Amino acid sequence: RRSSDLPPVKPMFLGIKVLEDYDLERLSNYIDWKPFFDVWQLRGKYPNRGFPKIFNDSTVGEEAKRVFNDSQVLLKALIREKKLHAKGIVGFWPAQSVQDDIYVYAEGTQPQSTDPIAVFYGLRQQSEKDSACTDPYYCLSDFVAPESSGVRDYLGLFAVACFGVDDLSKEYESKCD
Repeated sequence: RRSSDLPPVKPMFLGIKVLEDYDLERLSNYIDWKPFFDVWQLRGKYPNRGFPKIFNDSTVGEEAKRVFNDSQVLLKALIREKKLHAKGIVGFWPAQSVQDDIYVYAEGTQPQSTDPIAVFYGLRQQSEKDSACTDPYYCLSDFVAPESSGVRDYLGLFAVACFGVDDLSKEYESKCD
């Protein structure tokens, strides 16, 4: 959303929440399969380039479906046998933009009357555009209410990691798999 559009929605909580042993079954619904097919050098031709359209590609569709089905069997086994564990962290903080930067404030503070606890320095899009193009060069700060607006806005951050991969990799290597 652009900062000039709808008013910001206050998050359900401010601060940090840690997610221990997150449900991999639930997380698996969000896997981006494109890199998987890229590693297998299975690239469909437009319009069948992305997942799941790649299955319709006349050249690689059949092989893509085969390796995908194999991956689903392995993924379900890894989840069932609890070979991997996902952990995550999510946080929300009051934030305001100042030009191309995003200032982050401690929870419970008034942004206009205190110093930020962190600053994310922004960079505008660098891609060259056609001289006739009137599209702006966006920066992440364009999507956070400016400090001068007086509108309270927020920044959310998250990270997810999968644990157990090293041990699992060693197990497969020992079996030459």
